[in-house]
Order: sequence, then structure tokens, then C-alpha cells
Amino acid sequence: MNRSSAYFFDYKVNCLKMRYDVAIVGAGPAGLSAAFTAAKSGAKVAVFEKSKEIGYPLHTSGGSWIDELRKLEIPEQFMHPIRVGYFIAPQQTAVFEYEKPPSCILDVRGLYQYLAGLASREGAEIFVNSTVIKPLFKRNKISGLKVRSSGHDRIYYAPLIIDASGATAIVARNIGLTNGFQRIGLGAEYDLYAPQWPQDRVAFLFGRQVAPSGYVWIFPHGNYRVRLGVGIMYPDSKENPKKYLDKLLIDFDLFNNELSQISQIEYHTGVIPSELYLRKTVSDGVMVVGDAGGLISTLLGEGIRFAIEIGRMAGQVAGEAIKRKRYDEKFLKKFDTIWRKKYERAFKIGSYINKRLTQYSDEQWNRRIKALAQLNPGLIPILLKGEFIPTTLFQLAKSNPKFFKSTVYSALKSILKSS
Repeated sequence: MNRSSAYFFDYKVNCLKMRYDVAIVGAGPAGLSAAFTAAKSGAKVAVFEKSKEIGYPLHTSGGSWIDELRKLEIPEQFMHPIRVGYFIAPQQTAVFEYEKPPSCILDVRGLYQYLAGLASREGAEIFVNSTVIKPLFKRNKISGLKVRSSGHDRIYYAPLIIDASGATAIVARNIGLTNGFQRIGLGAEYDLYAPQWPQDRVAFLFGRQVAPSGYVWIFPHGNYRVRLGVGIMYPDSKENPKKYLDKLLIDFDLFNNELSQISQIEYHTGVIPSELYLRKTVSDGVMVVGDAGGLISTLLGEGIRFAIEIGRMAGQVAGEAIKRKRYDEKFLKKFDTIWRKKYERAFKIGSYINKRLTQYSDEQWNRRIKALAQLNPGLIPILLKGEFIPTTLFQLAKSNPKFFKSTVYSALKSILKSS
């Protein structure tokens, strides 16, 4: 076989070897989006996904914002629109209704496979059932990946690696960018057939009895289906979220009628980082995206839209690096600069607020939800997105000064102090 071709078999090491410009670990939204953009620039791209299918098993509920997804040109066929939002504490409830739905629940599996199609059409090669064992080095520089598939080890050479491996952060850990996330969100969720639940209503429940150091979500996503989940922040609490999830099914009296006649269709679990992003998301020959870099909003654990956009940023920088043959950290730092410029403040504020919320007692939740109920409904999407621009801050302060001072203002003050 011609060794100058894309792959060859080396009998000495009994491994299939292949050569690419960019190797991406993980076929979630970040990895697939990076693959799409890098391949579009002309780079030869390989994506490795340990699962047997793209988008399965499901690990996320997929709540997001319609306007933000439109900016990313995500087809609306993957969005289930939401017009009503409930925020429920043990003794207080805030309800917000919208004529034009601001948020949606995503068809996560469908969306991920759509993103895979985009990347594939640009020439990226996706390998499922392929587990990355470790990064490889040559003369102390990243040279590729060792990948196990169907019981066989294969070596894939690439001068540039994008780590989109989720909270495991397999490459970032190996090269010392992280020692692993110490604070994580553990989630357990049933996808239910729930014919009585209004399909345009989401609900969030807070309090020690339903989710210590976390919250409950109820997300409809079409065809009488509802995702009922519990997320708990570890080690803030060491409780098992499934214990509280099963308790909700047995003793659910808050929405007794709406969650009657239910049947379990699927069960999902997931882990997301719940601490601030990595200090560095680049190194020689490596960029880190998505959950692997902690590049999510920990305010409510939202990550998909950030993963898509920041993944595209990484793919853009990867394309430029390949053309210029620059894989050093100094050049790749452009990626770190781009995402920080747009999202660093939102991530910092979200992290600060998340840490405070998980410590709340039931009485504190009652006070916060009572204050939340007094806000203009138009401010709620902006607040939950983390869009704390001057105009929004003024509106929030004017609408409810006490709520503003106890949440956003204290977060901003703390962040400015530490900067």
C-alpha cells in the first residue's frame, strides 16, 4: 500500500494509521460544529465518538432560546416552542406567559445528527463506536490520537487536536490543562408519555425537598412527551438525583392532574461541569471546547448553543492554523481570545449566581421566587441567558431593586473585585 495515501497498515505495531489535519474528540454539538467549520475551510478532519450513534444515549434536556438558535441558523424543526414558564418554590410561584415563545426544548438527537450531516457534507469523517485512549506525542508535540474501535487500536495522526470529549476532558487532562472538574452537576431524567401536561409550558421547582442544591425541570418536547428531571450539584450535595426523581413520580402533588396517566419511555443521566471554565483552553496543538473546557452557562446548566457557536470559533481558528502551519499555543490563543470576548462575563456571572443558589434554604427560595414574580416578563429570558449589558441592568434595577441588588449586582461586584 502506498504510504503517502490517507492510511496505511504498520505490521510492526499492528495498528491502522491514518493522517488528518485536525482530529476531534467527541461528536457532541461542540465537536461537530468545530468539524463543520474546519472542514469548510479545506482542512482534512476526523471526529471520534465513543457511542454507537450520534446523539445517543441522550445526556441533556435541551432547553434553549429561539432567537439565539436562529442566529446560528439552526432549523426550527428541531425547536419545540415554549410560551409559559413556572418557577416554583415550596410556598411561592412565579408564572410568566408570552404571546411569542422566547424559548424552546430541542430535539437533541435530531439536532446532533443534523450537525453531523453538516460536517459530513463539508468533508469531515465521523467515526462512531471509537473511543479515544490517549493523545500521542512526537518530540514533546501532539502528533495524533490512539483510538480503540471494535477491539482494535488505531493510530490517527494530526498536528491539531480539538478536545470536545465532555466533562471527561480526556486530552485536556492528559496535557495538564485540568485535573478534572471538582464541582459537577449530576442529572437524572425520565422522558415520559404525559398526555395531560400542556405542551407549551415548562416548570422549574426549587427547594430542599425536591432537589437539594439543585432544581427540578419539566420540559415538554412534543407528541405528549415530557422530560422530568432532577439536577443536583456535587459536592454541594452528595444525594443521588435518581432518588429524588423517583420520589417525584410516586408523590407528585404539585401538578397532580397534569402529570397523571404517565408512562416511562426513556431514562437519561448526565454530568456537566459546574465550575468556572478552564484557565487556559489552548496549548500547543490543542484547543478545548464545550463541556471539556467548562464553556457553558452554569446558571441553569445551558450548554448546547454555546457549544455550537464556540465550536465554530474553534473550527475557524483550526482552519487558519492548518493553512499557516501554526499549531503553537501563541497562534491558537486566538480561539481563547474570541470566546472570552463574547462570553467570559456571562460565564463568570452565571457561575457566581449558581454557587449562591445551590446554598439556598427553602425560605430563601420563597423570597427569591416572590421577588422574581414582580419582574417584567420580558426581562426573564434576558436574565436567564446571562445578557447583563448596561440596558438590561438598568431595566432590572428599575423593575425590582432588591432582587437586582441581591443577585446580579452582588455577582458583578464580586467579579470586578477578582479581575
